[in-house]
Amino acid sequence: MDKTQEDALIGQIAKGVSFSFRTPILRRPSDYGMAYEDVFFPAMDGVMLDGWFIPAEGSDKLIIVNHFIGANRYGYPGHLEPWTGQGGFEVNFVEAYKALHDAGFNVLAYDLRGHGHSADGAGSITGVGAIEWRDVIGSVRFAKEKMPNAKIALHSQCMVCNSTFIAMEKHPEEFEDIACMIALQPLSAAPFIERALSDNGVENAVERFNERYSYYCGFRHTDSKAIARSDKVTLPTMVVQVKEDMTTKPSDAQGIYDKLPNSDKKLLWIEGTAVRYEGYRYFSQNPAEMIAWYDAHL
Repeated sequence: MDKTQEDALIGQIAKGVSFSFRTPILRRPSDYGMAYEDVFFPAMDGVMLDGWFIPAEGSDKLIIVNHFIGANRYGYPGHLEPWTGQGGFEVNFVEAYKALHDAGFNVLAYDLRGHGHSADGAGSITGVGAIEWRDVIGSVRFAKEKMPNAKIALHSQCMVCNSTFIAMEKHPEEFEDIACMIALQPLSAAPFIERALSDNGVENAVERFNERYSYYCGFRHTDSKAIARSDKVTLPTMVVQVKEDMTTKPSDAQGIYDKLPNSDKKLLWIEGTAVRYEGYRYFSQNPAEMIAWYDAHL
């Protein structure tokens, strides 16, 4: 690539992670025989978030679930155009909710700002966690109001896993009574940039990316760096990552895991694929490890 082509690629990638986009909510808990309640609640800064509360009769255990960029509380319609570029398959979180529900867990699943049916917040700008940490705290506060005596766990995915780390750094008091977390594919920007740009011969890729990223959204790539904040995650945590994920490097997930201060932790590698989106549907297809983790801590 010449410099003009490099600049175009950098701009395309930077713009792609600077703005959220909405995809349709195709499935509902009732499609899987689960009663549910439509709920809405404010993020910490007042942005209104929409979600589902799926009750498990007689249970005091609650899992708060969020999603990755471009998805929503249902999942991701990757089997439909124009969203087929990430493997061409559907990511259906509702199947994972069904497994959790049948195992005796209440579920609160919500749409991030700018996704699903939730309000925009800062227009369609996403901070890859640098804004969205406010949504995480809003969901925790709502969960405690909805079920005051519940034992609560977090199921935080990708961008909102970054958001959760940032929320814990900024307001650790909000998480003092949270039992545990599954951190599904947290992501630091540097290895992502290296994979997409440096490994393809683009020189000074991080600096050039950061310039364009700041131009589009006003943030810097370090503002949502997961590995820099993982030492603030003091609760029992299972990190889950597609090992050969072509959008990042194994050293990022390993480094995040290594920095977690709580000795009650686990690193689950998903093998046999290089497609990141396979990680997002892993627990829908293989719920046993997810259920075992939550059973052990709630």
